[in-house]
Amino acid sequence: MSHKATKWIADIAPETLTHGEFRILFHLCDCHNPSMGCFPSQKYLRDVTGMSNGGLNKALAALEEKRLIRRERKHDAVLKQRLATHYLLGFEIDRAQEPTPLSGDGAISTFEGEPSPLSQQSHLHRGGVTIKEEPVKEPVKEPCADGAQDRNFEKTLGTFLKVYPRHGDRDRTEDALRAALGAGADPDQIIAAAKAYAIEQKGNAQRFIAYSENWLEQKRWERHRIPADQCADPSAVAELRAKNIRAGREWAVRDVSASYARDLIAQGLVTAEQCRGAGISL
Repeated sequence: MSHKATKWIADIAPETLTHGEFRILFHLCDCHNPSMGCFPSQKYLRDVTGMSNGGLNKALAALEEKRLIRRERKHDAVLKQRLATHYLLGFEIDRAQEPTPLSGDGAISTFEGEPSPLSQQSHLHRGGVTIKEEPVKEPVKEPCADGAQDRNFEKTLGTFLKVYPRHGDRDRTEDALRAALGAGADPDQIIAAAKAYAIEQKGNAQRFIAYSENWLEQKRWERHRIPADQCADPSAVAELRAKNIRAGREWAVRDVSASYARDLIAQGLVTAEQCRGAGISL
């Protein structure tokens, strides 16, 4: 926690916050670093506060309405993916104040010239000069601001969403992917399996394709053991699926559509009897 964040949160009047809002604000301050900012993930905030996803988002919205935080969401235009949310704390938010009856000019106020919920005073900076963050270089506190790790995860998430055929709930998808990687899953294998699944489901109705979060939570990438360098090869996918059908592995072919199975039959890789024996309805 930076020195300025420590002093700032200590000055906040307790009656202005609910218990949940204070817990979130405390951990945002704990993640704040003067030289790098504040970039905790929602999963991190849920873990340290014990709040549900809905409760967390409701409290964050309330903190933003009270001008105690501001969330800056950015996207990578090249990778077409969402980047980590940047949380600005109240003392970092610079806003122009409306001309006052006393000064007649637009002084700079942290909270738009309204009395601050911090101490019921208007935090004005004389002469319109905004005081910048102190030049203290503090170490980044783990795990809330591990920039390289977050960038690697965001890249994996962006690639997964780009190749996976049916998107569901974004937060659940992100949480499921984090959990999988945290448990030791190979990100390249997950991406390869997602590509293979997309090829397999091509032409299938959307309602029969698993949502991204369900696919990850059920560890369905484990059913697609195709080397990463073969994942974009439809023939490699077809051969693997046909092999599982011929072996009667129902657990491995549960998501094979009837239309895809008919394609395998047409290619001579399996028979209709083998498909039915593996539990596929033609």
